[in-house]
Amino acid sequence: MNPFGVPEIIAGVGSPRSVLDAGCGSARLTVALAQAGADQVIGIDTSPERLGQGRERIAAAGLAGRVSLEEADFNLSLPFEDGRFAAVTSRLALMIARDSVATLGELRRVLAAGGPIVTALWAPPEQNLWFSLPRTAIATVIGNEAGSYARVFGRIGTPEEAGEAHRQAGFSAVEAHTITEHLDVAGADELWQWMVAENGHVRRVDAELDPGRRSAVIGELGRLCAAHNDESGRLRLQRRMTLVTAEA
Repeated sequence: MNPFGVPEIIAGVGSPRSVLDAGCGSARLTVALAQAGADQVIGIDTSPERLGQGRERIAAAGLAGRVSLEEADFNLSLPFEDGRFAAVTSRLALMIARDSVATLGELRRVLAAGGPIVTALWAPPEQNLWFSLPRTAIATVIGNEAGSYARVFGRIGTPEEAGEAHRQAGFSAVEAHTITEHLDVAGADELWQWMVAENGHVRRVDAELDPGRRSAVIGELGRLCAAHNDESGRLRLQRRMTLVTAEA
């Protein structure tokens, strides 16, 4: 099952000859692009650990001939010639760029004239309570420093902000809109367990908690989540991204 936003990105980019996946992480989107029909996909990231995970995923999918990963920083000049790629994608990475317009401008440089770019960013934290409530619970119980992780979450995350950044970078035919899915869990304890499994920041916090403090954090999370339980007592929280499509 593809992660949230991947089907929409693939639908937006089509089946191009070559794709650059910027900020590819462990290559989930990178692999999905090749599986959807792209002839050649190159993913770039700055984390050797995540790139190692990605190479294992590529090998397991039998795509080593069509998908490759390179260590590169999209805050700097990219190691590709002008117009190198038929399409560019980026999922949940632009929010960490030092200068999102400059990064988008460099992605435009390596994109062929008229080629599509499709990017996805987390919407602001207040639209993603599955993320912001655990962070608030950690800050309340342990302290603001422990709960200060991922402050860039939701940066340029509204359609207006994301669309404007693409326009300033020189893209045309810019369209930005919000996509939504729901996280459905039994309650705060299951939400915490899911976050530990899915989010490296929460996983690191959890690893340092003794049983008493973990119970206190989950208890505070339960208090924060109470207003969002449905009639059966289950917790159903929106997950929202902003999806941008544009042309070079």
